[in-house]
Amino acid sequence: MAVYRFPGITRFRDREEERRTLEAWWDDPQEWRAMTLYGRRRVGKSWLFRAFADGREADIFVADTRALNDQLAGFSAALERDGERPELPDLAAFFRVLFRRARDERRLAVIDELPYLWKVERELPSILLRVIEEEAATSRLKLIVAGSHVGIMERLFAEREPLHDRLRPLRVRPLDFWQARLLLGDAPAEQLLTAFGLAGGMPRYLTELAGASDPAARLAELTLDPYGALFNEPRSVLAQELETPHVYFSLLAALAAGPQPWGQIVNRSRVESEKVGRYLGTLDDLGIVVARAPVTDFEGSTRQRVYAISDGFLRFWFRYVFPYQADLESGLDPRRLYEREIAPDLANHLAPAIEEVCREWVRRQGIADVSRVGAWWGPAIHALRRSGERTSEEIDIVGLHGRRVVLVGEVRWQADPMDLGVLGDLERFKLPALTQVHGVKVVARPTIVLVSRGGFTPGLRDAAGRDGRILLVGLDDIVGPAPDATM
Repeated sequence: MAVYRFPGITRFRDREEERRTLEAWWDDPQEWRAMTLYGRRRVGKSWLFRAFADGREADIFVADTRALNDQLAGFSAALERDGERPELPDLAAFFRVLFRRARDERRLAVIDELPYLWKVERELPSILLRVIEEEAATSRLKLIVAGSHVGIMERLFAEREPLHDRLRPLRVRPLDFWQARLLLGDAPAEQLLTAFGLAGGMPRYLTELAGASDPAARLAELTLDPYGALFNEPRSVLAQELETPHVYFSLLAALAAGPQPWGQIVNRSRVESEKVGRYLGTLDDLGIVVARAPVTDFEGSTRQRVYAISDGFLRFWFRYVFPYQADLESGLDPRRLYEREIAPDLANHLAPAIEEVCREWVRRQGIADVSRVGAWWGPAIHALRRSGERTSEEIDIVGLHGRRVVLVGEVRWQADPMDLGVLGDLERFKLPALTQVHGVKVVARPTIVLVSRGGFTPGLRDAAGRDGRILLVGLDDIVGPAPDATM
């Protein structure tokens, strides 16, 4: 039997929780369910299961869009031993070979891109169920099935589906900032946060920016040049997941500037309003778009809900590349586009991603012992709305104990130092507006967290020195010490 070796094993990083789950599943002799790895394309599923397979007796099969008989012929060739290939007249025969080859010793089999196989054989779930029931009791096979279309993979777990309770789900999600650092390497805090804000948590794009002294310029090289490696990346990736990509592209282009409420999405995308919900639902299933509400929205009201692109790379591409692709292909200088349209706007573009990192940092640090952290937005105080002076307010970080606001914070991704005006706006306008939220109590002296890329003015530092509840947080504090990059 052949031991599988993964050529990229020395470059594989993190995914510690997922690997622990896989190891426990592998070591449990009573666990006969197939492990189901699923998550967005480019999220790192293939590297994860290949790293897990490294050093084990394993067979890995990758399904595609070819006819079933053609794919089965390829699977048969992969299973050849000592000059003999198994006959695989149908999918049931393929599954039976996998189980029967593991009767005497534990073996791993991985079937990647299962939705492609399901598409050419609609009875796949029933066929696999029948083989499991017939063969699993006498086999030591450990089977992993993987797929990139989140919605389709999750259908396998539905109660009405044949494989319900025969599969063990393991969703592979994008890396958070501190996991991404293992791929980005050691660099100044601003450079690391910029790279993460541009690439999001997708390993494919993070590795492209690793080591770049100017991550934005590097990403521009890859995306603005018609011959660049990522010029058409979203087109090729999303076309594999979506039946009508042009409609989804309109929605994503509308969301590229930042979170949008329903009405603005309809107006900007020009997609029929009665169809927008279905399309947004599909994008949510794929993990591309996320619906967000103020942290104080305990009842799940849709009135203040906004939608946002959850992937940093896709947001960059739809904001800065997609609108100019025809011009770039016709000779527009990518450097001119970067200098005139992207570089001046980059701080605004990165701000939402950096704010989310800062909220996660507050959660991880347990500041003020908060149990729930998020952003808040809502109407300005009544008097100011009546006068027209201010109509709405936003607070980047709000931390709660139950329904009590015990922490608020602001994040500034600007080169200039943060000044006393930020603190003044919080205390004079934003906190009073927050007290208007029904069912929420703002404590008398909440902890105030202020995060600034450009540092803090002497006046703000003096204020923080006099008031111990004000925490001034720099980028080095957010990023923390360099992690151990060993496996």
